[in-house]
Amino acid sequence: MLKRPTAGESDDDLLQQEQELMARGEFQPSAKLISVNKRKTEEPVSPKSSDTGAATPRSKFAQDRAAKKKKEGIVDNTVLTEVVSQKEKVPVLGRIVERVVPAGHSLQEWHPTPSPHGFPKAQRLQNLKGTVSNSGPGTKKKSIYLQNLEKKGLIVKEECFKSVPISSEGSPVTAHASQDPRLSALGKQSCVITGDGIQQNKSEMDKIHQQNIGKLASMTHEERMKEKQELFSNLTSEQITLLQSFRQRKEMAQKDSASRASDKKSSDQSNLAVDNEKKTAQSTPMECEDLQRSEEGRPSSSDAPSSSEPMHEGDSVDVKTRSVKFSSDVEMKEVADNEENLELELPIPPSEARKWLHMDKVDMEKLQWMTNMPKPKPLKDSEGFVARFNFEGDILPYDADVSYREGLHHHGEEPGRAGYTLDELFILIRSQVLQQRHLGLRTLANILRNAKEGLYDTCVNPSVVQLTVEAGAVLLLRFALDDSSHLVYSEAVRGLYYLIASEPDEQCLALAQPWLPAGLEPGISSDIHASEKIRQELDQEEAELKDFEIIKLDIIRALVRMDTHIRLRYDGDVGCSDVCLLSATGWYLLEIIKPGPETVINIMGIFLRMVRHSLTAAWTLIRTPRLISTIMTNFLPHNLSPLLTGETVDSMTSVYGIPLRHALRLLTILATKGRQLAAVLVNTHNIMSHVLTYVSLEPSEVSIPLQEALALSQEAYRMWAVLLTYGLSKSQEAVASFYPLLVKQLVFYRDKVSVNEETDKNKFNYDVGAHMIAALTAAVNVAATHSLLENRMKLNQGTVIGADGKAEVLVPPELTWDDLKDLPQLVETCLTKWLAQLTRSNEATFSALRLIGSCCNFLEAYYCKWKDQTSYSGDVHNKKIQHLHNNIISPILISPYFKTLIASLPSHSSLISDLVPGTERDPNNLGSAGCVTFGGEVVPVLRPSSPHPMLLPITNLLVSLHTLHPALNAHALCELLDSDEISVYLKKVCQSSHQLSSQWLTRIETYFICNLLQLAALKGCSRRQLYHETAMCMMACVHKGDEHIIKELLTNVICAKEFISDLTEMSTHVGDLSLNNYEPLKSPAITQPVLSPLQLTESICQSLKSIERELIRSLVSKREYDASVVLKNGIPFIINGVTISQTESPLVLDSYWSLNPIKYVFKVSQRPPQPQEQKAAGHSSDLSTPEDILTVTRCLQMAYLTLKHRKTTIHTTTTTTWMYHLSLVFLVACDMFLDACISSNLQGCVVELLGSEGYSKLDPSSTIEGFTSFTDWYRNMLEQFISVSYGDSTFALFLLIPLQQYWSVDFRMLLWGDKSDALQFFRLTVEQVDQFIPLQQFMEPAEQDEGMIIKYRSAIGSGAVSAARTPFLHRVATHHTSLYLQRQADKQRNSA
Repeated sequence: MLKRPTAGESDDDLLQQEQELMARGEFQPSAKLISVNKRKTEEPVSPKSSDTGAATPRSKFAQDRAAKKKKEGIVDNTVLTEVVSQKEKVPVLGRIVERVVPAGHSLQEWHPTPSPHGFPKAQRLQNLKGTVSNSGPGTKKKSIYLQNLEKKGLIVKEECFKSVPISSEGSPVTAHASQDPRLSALGKQSCVITGDGIQQNKSEMDKIHQQNIGKLASMTHEERMKEKQELFSNLTSEQITLLQSFRQRKEMAQKDSASRASDKKSSDQSNLAVDNEKKTAQSTPMECEDLQRSEEGRPSSSDAPSSSEPMHEGDSVDVKTRSVKFSSDVEMKEVADNEENLELELPIPPSEARKWLHMDKVDMEKLQWMTNMPKPKPLKDSEGFVARFNFEGDILPYDADVSYREGLHHHGEEPGRAGYTLDELFILIRSQVLQQRHLGLRTLANILRNAKEGLYDTCVNPSVVQLTVEAGAVLLLRFALDDSSHLVYSEAVRGLYYLIASEPDEQCLALAQPWLPAGLEPGISSDIHASEKIRQELDQEEAELKDFEIIKLDIIRALVRMDTHIRLRYDGDVGCSDVCLLSATGWYLLEIIKPGPETVINIMGIFLRMVRHSLTAAWTLIRTPRLISTIMTNFLPHNLSPLLTGETVDSMTSVYGIPLRHALRLLTILATKGRQLAAVLVNTHNIMSHVLTYVSLEPSEVSIPLQEALALSQEAYRMWAVLLTYGLSKSQEAVASFYPLLVKQLVFYRDKVSVNEETDKNKFNYDVGAHMIAALTAAVNVAATHSLLENRMKLNQGTVIGADGKAEVLVPPELTWDDLKDLPQLVETCLTKWLAQLTRSNEATFSALRLIGSCCNFLEAYYCKWKDQTSYSGDVHNKKIQHLHNNIISPILISPYFKTLIASLPSHSSLISDLVPGTERDPNNLGSAGCVTFGGEVVPVLRPSSPHPMLLPITNLLVSLHTLHPALNAHALCELLDSDEISVYLKKVCQSSHQLSSQWLTRIETYFICNLLQLAALKGCSRRQLYHETAMCMMACVHKGDEHIIKELLTNVICAKEFISDLTEMSTHVGDLSLNNYEPLKSPAITQPVLSPLQLTESICQSLKSIERELIRSLVSKREYDASVVLKNGIPFIINGVTISQTESPLVLDSYWSLNPIKYVFKVSQRPPQPQEQKAAGHSSDLSTPEDILTVTRCLQMAYLTLKHRKTTIHTTTTTTWMYHLSLVFLVACDMFLDACISSNLQGCVVELLGSEGYSKLDPSSTIEGFTSFTDWYRNMLEQFISVSYGDSTFALFLLIPLQQYWSVDFRMLLWGDKSDALQFFRLTVEQVDQFIPLQQFMEPAEQDEGMIIKYRSAIGSGAVSAARTPFLHRVATHHTSLYLQRQADKQRNSA
């Protein structure tokens, strides 16, 4: 007896026991497994089963496998013998379908026989036993279904064909045809019946044909002719011709087939018998008859189409041309006149194809797909075509010569063209085949990636992203995330990332840090979310909307609502039924599945895009259970010991346990959204400990590649700077604890890093140093508040307003000013070294300029905050500033390298560039930062050779230094401001269209130009008018978050007398003014307006301070101004976020900024007054207030200054919009236009706008804000004119503008018809109107509308207009009326 192995035995003992076991020979196992109702292997057929029916035939593969197993002695036991039933097996039909119950059948007639079994016993088909006879090798056994049909007599057996005589055409000869030669001429097959609707059944077609022949045989010749004439009388000539053509084509086809048969008879004789035998054995019952006819009656296989080439719907009887249909739109025709040519084109002949396994029935149509591909249809001139993409997402040319081996050709539309359309890719994505879904998703992701890079902008319209979104790509990708295959959900994640996010945008935004002012980050949302009013409505109605409806409004919002951020953590290998369980138990994709590196990075990108969308989405992500902890545990590990193994990340298949800069960037952007979010990361997730780990990371000690290690340190410093921006306590403590390390790093940069040597090698050193110094700058801002908060705490004075509305006393920060006393000297030394290197090398990289810019920002913050400290000493402060300016900054300003940077400004200017914003390709429900312009170019300010990373910080430093120390030597600075390079640059800025002014990164250039303007205001310049015009242009380019710039421009430049000195000198050149002879229009008020340019200009110069105050108060709200000042100065205890949310307009003002206060006053006047407000005011709301009159007056003065003396700044505006803004003066209140100052400046603006043929540039089709249409605006103006105008001439002049003949007749009909009461108040004379608008504009062309002529005659006849009271309107009406009467008289004379 054999014993079991024990624990103490060695491998030799086990091998010896195995030999003993094998030596005992065969033995019977304790249990035996057999296969039931599966393929049989070596088990013999039981004798009991032989009488139950025919045994199941084995395939060739099964026979070979059984023989192989029998030869090798393998026994396949899969089922326990004890549980196998011994009942005899009965063959039954495997596929069960629902029985069709005829109509009217009643179940009451059914009386089933009771059965003692639990289920009715399957009926045996013993009567079919032995009915199958094998006619030879290779003959296929008939199915049970076919045997049953033969038994019931529903089909004819093969033997019946032998008794039917066959004609020469291969069809049975009927008695009718043999008796009447006329009927024999009709043939044995129908020429008209094609078999449509009966699946081209040959036997049915012949049966119908024989029935028709029988009917004709029973009729006499006269009856046939009579029926023929009656049939022809009911058919058109085209139908008759068509029917006759059927027989002609068939006869020609028979002749051609006969000629080909004679040529091929000898070569095909040997193969015909074998082929027909195979066809007979494998054909269905409906094909048997045709095959038998081919065998016995046809001379060769080419006389008629064989059963292997069945006729399809739409195929013609003519075999000269054969149609192969690929779709409803594309049809390929193959010339069949010479079948030898076709066979030569095939890679293998049909006879060879029949020898292949399972290819004995050759499909010629499929073989034709193996021939040369058809050429695409030629395109007409400038004709568009559907874009087709390869698997890399590239658009293929229309006639691209692509090899079929690329797998880009298919059986869809346009089979001759390679590639897949978007519709075809969507079909692949919905496929049930895993490989097709994976291929479709991967290709779609590549297409979206290329689209975000702008590769399709100039060749696809509308944009590819818009098309994919409208086609339902969002839901398609979202559902693909639920797939269990990693091939599918990984590509779905990648596709979703490229759809909603933009990798170029993120790279550009990262490059703009840390030298972007205040370190701001953009919020990126849809147009719907950007509108506060619509967003509030959506918040209220979102619960009632479905997911696809939310997608149409806002994709990111819909994805958050569909819990996409949660699904990205689902276990993809678990069934759909476990999704709810997964949501409850917290098994997530990032935790359980642990996908590959690319998928993890894409998931981080999706989360980052959601965070940028809104504060609500950011809170949703951070509140998701275990999401942040999972990211920090797996991708921001605190323990870096696994990286000390020496294995590089490039060779790893998983990034779990590896610190990822993408994850750290996600948390950094999350922290920029708000103070509370940053506090959660610090206090709950202890992010600072991870940051310090990566800051102190030594790249040489870990296996991370140097580039990745430095990039990780760069992101860690960026996170540290953001946390210091809020003044969070743990970030302050980290500065104190890591202070020696920071000093050591600065010493390294001072001694080892150069900006003109080994620039490529030091690229990442530059980037890390720039972010490190930016973090130190934030630390300086925190330390600067210590003395302030300490003093206020001692006095128990509140600093910030809390949630309860009371001022809270803040605890001073732990970081003090003296803690950072060593840093300024080190940074200043580094800056001195690097600027000196630039003056010698004349070359620096983008990253090196970022490093220098960070040093400038640090020194600016330090010297600005030093004056607020208790240790401040004026003499020491001024000496250090003077040393910095004279010895460090001034030399670089006069260096050739700096002049080269200034000369390169026009080529790196977003304001001068004529590029179209990249947001044009974005759907309205998605949005992007638009850093890649339309056409694929990066915004000019961020090009690799851009000078802005250095110019912006150094001008910031210069502004601060000259503000703190006005006595600094400004020789080098003035030389810079008066240089030709700056002059050329500013002129181009003023003359450009500013197409990229709303792009986020354009704020860099706007800030830089405003610094130049402030320096010119501080130190003076010779080109004051140019700087004044530039300042007025910059007012419309200021972004949200920089509102303080507006006040600086108005105070220092626009409303400064030094910059409008050219206006004050006008008094000595009065004779040069062209408007001296203009007479002002009369007003019903006591004080009449003046239209003298001299007087208007003098009034402006005297009111500059008042204009400044009113514009500052009206253009920017105090809350927005204070928030921007806090961000600019970096006050940590007040800053609540460094992200600027997207709004309807990213700019603070538009090009009509001088009249914006009037628009605001008009909107306020349109609101229904509250009872409390009306009571407090003490007067009617229809009357204007003194404050409103003053505001409107100052706005009109600034508008007149712009239109009269600074016309170069309004080239991007339209006359129509200017006139609309000015017309609001009449609608604001019932008496405002009667003020003399307002009327004077209003007339002056109108003169400037309508001059130089401005009256002909008005566009009546433009939209007007606040009104549904231009007609609606005109109606409101007429109603106001009738009510309160008192015949004011200026008001009447505005209403005459739409009466010009090139405007629509609807405006004239409105005045002369519905609002004819206003006619009596138009007291303008022809001379008064002509000095603004030529009279010819109202006279030509002649009025053609008869209804308008009737209105003219009615007004003249009723006395509504007269030469004495309304001379101008009377002149116009009589002119058009007389011309009309003259035309009528000429017509009557000509007709007579």
